[in-house]
Amino acid sequence: MKKPLRLLLVEDSDLDAAHLLLELRRGGFDLEMTRVETAEDFEREVRSGTPWDVIISDYHLPRFSAPQALEIYRWSGLDVPFIVVSGAVGEETAVEMMRSGAHDYLLKHRLTRLAAAVEQHVQQAHERARGRQAEDLFQSVLRASPMPGVIVDRATAFVVDGSDSFRREFMDANRGAGRGLFDLVDFSHPERIEQLLARGSGTAWYAVYYVGGAARMANVRCYSVDHSGATYAYLILEDVTEQHYLKAAFDAVPEPLLIISSQQKLLYGNRAAEELFGNLYFGMEVAPLLREETLEDLWWSRLERHQVQRVRMTNRPYEAKAVPFRFAGESQTSTILTFEDVADEEELRRLATHDALTGIFNLRHFEIALAEQLPEGGTLALLDLDHFKPINDELGHAAGDKALSLFSGTVRAILRPDDVFARIGGDEFAVFFPGLAADGAVGLIEAIYAVLSQSPLQFDGATRLFSASTGIAVAKNDDSPETLKRRADEALYEAKRQGRGRWVVAES
Repeated sequence: MKKPLRLLLVEDSDLDAAHLLLELRRGGFDLEMTRVETAEDFEREVRSGTPWDVIISDYHLPRFSAPQALEIYRWSGLDVPFIVVSGAVGEETAVEMMRSGAHDYLLKHRLTRLAAAVEQHVQQAHERARGRQAEDLFQSVLRASPMPGVIVDRATAFVVDGSDSFRREFMDANRGAGRGLFDLVDFSHPERIEQLLARGSGTAWYAVYYVGGAARMANVRCYSVDHSGATYAYLILEDVTEQHYLKAAFDAVPEPLLIISSQQKLLYGNRAAEELFGNLYFGMEVAPLLREETLEDLWWSRLERHQVQRVRMTNRPYEAKAVPFRFAGESQTSTILTFEDVADEEELRRLATHDALTGIFNLRHFEIALAEQLPEGGTLALLDLDHFKPINDELGHAAGDKALSLFSGTVRAILRPDDVFARIGGDEFAVFFPGLAADGAVGLIEAIYAVLSQSPLQFDGATRLFSASTGIAVAKNDDSPETLKRRADEALYEAKRQGRGRWVVAES
């Protein structure tokens, strides 16, 4: 295939022009030629905007010469091959032409390499043009960067160029390129940036600078570039002012707070969360942190807004609350998860519902639980510790406290998890067996008595055997808590009347 070539020829000889064109066509070129003989015509064509591929000029013309043409060519700023042909000139002349900007020099009687020389220089010109296009594109991208970026001389910190965003923020008519970086950007600690430039790479985290008297904060990233024998640094100011204040606000939240992505990766954990969970880092899996044996996997991702989940973390009770949300452009839900320490609240609730000495439920809680569970049926047992007063009188109150604790611990170990066991007086106890008939309740009471007979109180060298009197009443359909307790109390009185250390079941 013929190679198209737009040729601007400076030549006054028809014969020489024909010879030259013949050599180029033999070399495979499809020529589009314009021929000139004067400086005026040459300058007009150079300035016409025609995309010439090559300029070939005779050295001597009657009113023009190659040196003159070369001077006009240099002034025009064109970057196309300029090749000089001549009949016979000295080597010094040829060297001078090359120094002045000519790309090649050929003798008219040796034009056999003309086509190869033209193809080589045209190819090189195209490569230079592509390089300039890439450089122009790079400059456009650099200037269009949304983050302020600036190129500085590492040795002097003088500004060479900057992105449009850098220019808008830090440059004006009185502050432009050629000024020092620290003249343009008012860093609170410029020595940090100086050290960064000295290293040539890295990041100065949370560098504070001032714009119009207002403090801003940026992560200043540095990249080194060697170019034309000098070393430059490309600095990017990644503004993190808003993120910093947002982080400070989150860190001020006293409750542990986690931001979890839709992929169950950690996006952020505040200081309280680090105190609770230990070392946290961006992108870590949160499942190992939040796993709770009593809850299903990924329980936090199923919490709805305002829903509360009681969990235990590092052996303390917390109420976890979730705020589901979606990032812009995401179809899946991420989560803000907060934890409220309820250990104090739980302890207050325990103190309000439990007996301080024995740790079992107190009278107030027992009455509430009995009223709630009685409609479902069950059996009530009232137990009195026999001969408790002599223990107090003879061995002291510490022995009495130990006896009550030992008794309650023995009973609690035998009862079912759902049975409600409470201390309702000094040495008086009650058990409600939800959903259990008399036979089942009696079986558990028998087991309690068997263990008590083998568990004497040991205190200060003294030994006292335990026994208890128990009244048992099975709930009727029309029973209220008061009527059920009355019948159980009557059965208890009967057990004491019969000699203590026994149980009596009230008649149905």
